[in-house]
Amino acid sequence: MHSVRVKDQRMHFSSSHFLKSEGEVENLHGHNYSLKIRLTGPLNDDGMVYDFRKAKTKALEICKTLDHKVLLPGESTNINISKSDGFIEVNVGEKRYVFPEEDCVILQTKATTAELLAQYIHENLEFPKDFKVKVCVSESEGSTGCYEK
Repeated sequence: MHSVRVKDQRMHFSSSHFLKSEGEVENLHGHNYSLKIRLTGPLNDDGMVYDFRKAKTKALEICKTLDHKVLLPGESTNINISKSDGFIEVNVGEKRYVFPEEDCVILQTKATTAELLAQYIHENLEFPKDFKVKVCVSESEGSTGCYEK
């Protein structure tokens, strides 16, 4: 099998989030996330695994939906998220946040960790079923979460 790695300086998004782990709630904070993709599969008739331009376009579309948003975990069991009158209210521990709805993305994840963001992006990329796809999301240099399937 052959593989290609897709990385582009435009494949990034700036978002805020918080985590609740081991009973503690992090302060709301943000990252300048970057995205890398590795595709493994057979060569096509043109001698390519996949056209870089098409892969970048797909990744950029997802990055655009996450850029300058508050990322919220819609499947969390310990973070309560509700919508009302164009606002999203978030209750976690002793904290309560209220955000304009257009400033948020509610992800179908349990948390907004780099690992689960990588899985979310992976699940929203559409590549041929016979490909092995690895998505890595970096919060910063040296802090990267990946998902591969």
